[in-house]
Amino acid sequence: MSQRNRWLLLFAPLVLTGCGVLGGDSSKPGAAGTAASANAGTPWTVVTRGSAAPSPTPSSGVPPYPLPTATGFLPLKTTPRPAPSRTCAPDTVHFSRIQALDVVAGTTSATASWYDVGGYNLVEYRLTAISQDLKPGKQRDVGWVPVKPKQACGPMTATIKNLDRKTGYVFSLDAVVARRSGDGTHAGTLYRSHVIYTR
Repeated sequence: MSQRNRWLLLFAPLVLTGCGVLGGDSSKPGAAGTAASANAGTPWTVVTRGSAAPSPTPSSGVPPYPLPTATGFLPLKTTPRPAPSRTCAPDTVHFSRIQALDVVAGTTSATASWYDVGGYNLVEYRLTAISQDLKPGKQRDVGWVPVKPKQACGPMTATIKNLDRKTGYVFSLDAVVARRSGDGTHAGTLYRSHVIYTR
């Protein structure tokens, strides 16, 4: 056995038992063991038994979460339109809200009706139909039907043709207005319908 291995055998008990062996008076039997027991401390993990908590219940009878509401870009219901009046003053076009568009569909065409608010910067309306029956490949574009505004504060109608039979369409009406500052025009959606099927 080599000299190094002998030293390892001599110091192995000291390393394995730690410094507790050195503590206490060696002249008294069992002193080293007593000191080691005193330094043992408490266990690292303390486990306590829990109990199940009941689920919270609302006190007012109303669910504690918001009730689901319909969302999306389509209008949820038909909004009342102002009645035509001789004293009605033309209003500017507002793009802040999309209103419901009334549409009556035929076999390959459809007629849309809306209320013309007019406005000093109104250039024209544009009506289109977006097919909801998707097919593989490129979708057929129906195109836009330009409609010049008539007398403000009154009803307007426009007919879009070249539609497919027994097909669901969403009809959309945009307004084109002249920009208040600078050149050019700006277009935005004013009216939109739910899905309407041709016959």
